[in-house]
Amino acid sequence: MKRYTVIALLLLFQLSLFAAPVNPAQVTISLTTRVPEYLVHGFLKTTEGSQVIVSSTEVDDAFNTSGASFTYAIQTNVSIPLKVTATVSPFNLQYAPTSYQVGIDKIYVQESEAAILSEAPVDSTSGTYNLVEFTPNVSGMATYAYTLTVLANQTQVQNAPSGSYESTVSIGITPNN
Repeated sequence: MKRYTVIALLLLFQLSLFAAPVNPAQVTISLTTRVPEYLVHGFLKTTEGSQVIVSSTEVDDAFNTSGASFTYAIQTNVSIPLKVTATVSPFNLQYAPTSYQVGIDKIYVQESEAAILSEAPVDSTSGTYNLVEFTPNVSGMATYAYTLTVLANQTQVQNAPSGSYESTVSIGITPNN
């Protein structure tokens, strides 16, 4: 009887070693990712055949009656409303023994070559120009470009002494909530 008990125990032991579940449990993995927000803005330049956004630029002949034009661009993948403003200093006479300034008369904004030039309103409390308010309308990465034209006060230009003048346009972009 002992012998049968030992054989039965050995048989049960061997069966338990080779026993496998009939339906093994499934293993799953969940893959997730996140696209980071991206927002770059500045002045659109063409370099070596491709367009790049740079943080500063220079425009010559800013006193002409048509104004000084340059292209401002925003490249983003966000879809929140944005507000673009500009602070513009008067034209200051450079490298001269006496100071002289020529004020800014207007700033015009044009969204595309086919669009009409529109005058940018000035915020009376801050003195900044409200250039553009928009919500990006393209999913994924997109570039939005605007032609800005700064027009100097032509009466002051007529009376300005000769020399080199400089004005600085500082552009800021914020969420427009």
